[in-house]
Amino acid sequence: MLVMLVAMLIALGTMGISMGVRVSSVSAASDQHSFTGSYSGGVAFTGPTTVTFSGMGIATSLGSSATQGHADITGPDSSCPGGIANVNYETLTAANGDSLTITSDDVACPISPNVCHGTGHWVVVGGTGRFSGATGQGHIDGHSDFNQGLFSFQWTGTLSAPMED
Repeated sequence: MLVMLVAMLIALGTMGISMGVRVSSVSAASDQHSFTGSYSGGVAFTGPTTVTFSGMGIATSLGSSATQGHADITGPDSSCPGGIANVNYETLTAANGDSLTITSDDVACPISPNVCHGTGHWVVVGGTGRFSGATGQGHIDGHSDFNQGLFSFQWTGTLSAPMED
């Protein structure tokens, strides 16, 4: 039960990230803009403290795109009854192959047996193509239903592209 809750929390964190991106001092931004995304797909436990997920959705700057990632349960969280802390690692990939890699720290809160609502904060940790050097951060909000093996999440925040030389 704890493992499923943790996995659901991880999936929720991944699904429900509302993105807010900030500019780092290493890569100053010339173009900061709002970032939103909505994704859904399949979620499953792959170990006692690991959940994987993959799906499709749409996001600002990416258009129709795929999401793939995993979440690691890191322990209990007292912010809600039965709360499960987790860290999500996710890659959003646009149709042309450009990708945005995000990490989020989340909390999954059980709302019924094997179903969780998750929230958290994300940051951009990498990218390829037009997202190479991008920075950002934000919030995620989502749901994971391990009974049906499904997740959905929304991201909000901002992204910053690197300055042109």
